[in-house]
Amino acid sequence: MVGTRLSDELIHDIQYVAEEEKSDKSKVIRELLFAAVKQKLKELALEKYAKQEVSLGKAAELAQLPLADFMYIAAERKVPLHYSLASLEKDFKAALR
Repeated sequence: MVGTRLSDELIHDIQYVAEEEKSDKSKVIRELLFAAVKQKLKELALEKYAKQEVSLGKAAELAQLPLADFMYIAAERKVPLHYSLASLEKDFKAALR
């Protein structure tokens, strides 16, 4: 279990979303938190990949995405691919396992 303090404005917004979706606040908070964490994982992975701290495959793993999906997101954000022939061969062999 995790506890946190929320601003009155954020509590109001959560209540509004819950009412609009005919849901309870706890479910709304869980769904929003899940989406935010997934988004943050993508952003961190993109940053590490852009700085060449991790390989393309490792970045996709950190983002918890299939390689093709991560490549698509990187392209959308104009992050250049640092992908050598050796990396392609390694990823291809791994995909065949």
